[in-house]
Amino acid sequence: MSDANLSANLSANLSANLSEAARAAGGPIEAIGALYMLHPETFARSAEHGYPNPFAGYFAGRGGVLGDAEASTVNAVFAVFEPNAVKMFWEQGVAVHGAAGGAAVYHEQVAEFARKHLTGADGLDRIAELGQRVVDSAPVLGLPLFAGWKSMPLAEDTPARAMQVMFKLRELRGSVHMAALAVSGLTPIEAHMLNRGAEYCAFFGWPEPFASGAGKESDRQVAEDTTNRRMAEIMAAALSVEEMHELGRLASAALSTATASAAVPEEAGVHSPR
Repeated sequence: MSDANLSANLSANLSANLSEAARAAGGPIEAIGALYMLHPETFARSAEHGYPNPFAGYFAGRGGVLGDAEASTVNAVFAVFEPNAVKMFWEQGVAVHGAAGGAAVYHEQVAEFARKHLTGADGLDRIAELGQRVVDSAPVLGLPLFAGWKSMPLAEDTPARAMQVMFKLRELRGSVHMAALAVSGLTPIEAHMLNRGAEYCAFFGWPEPFASGAGKESDRQVAEDTTNRRMAEIMAAALSVEEMHELGRLASAALSTATASAAVPEEAGVHSPR
């Protein structure tokens, strides 16, 4: 094998390893964020803060970093929700604490959730260290939701800090993925149907009938591959491949701890924003 071919093979193998490391870290980070956002405790805390619906707290909380935006702008950034649902819950939410206030409330709820469900988990300080290095170095161009969350201050205690860092990483990957989906040309309904099906379409507020997305499976895969490749580039600018894999392992362990601690009875499951 020539030196050029050997170099190309090594480069391809490294690229594949980086993409796999980014994907492996992204899975548990996405899941622990979803556990927090859709947990009955989070919904109850939103009600305690005066929100008339838990999804009003969700939209004002997550989207509050965008500032005093119109619902159409929030919808463009969130991308995968039914627009009328976004308008209703965003307007309900910002009427309570405003946009910046809603983000601050939500950010503190992330910390509270971690103090209850992650305290004592192994490796939280390392999650915070590695994850924050990625957050600090990550670009914000074209990623408005991540840009807003990137500047939010972190808690001093380790469980809360680690969870808030993972939340920021989740918004980073989510923002990159929304950009990849936009370029793919898939509609939100097609993206849902090709991901988790009709149940997810309904959960995100879309009415039937649902376009199946049949024949566009390759477009969805390209969007997924693009997300993993770009996240690999972003993470590799701050971490070694070994550190990327370490972050994935620690995030997976943190997810296991939080899932066990925050187990929800089946009858108390999550309901659709509709």
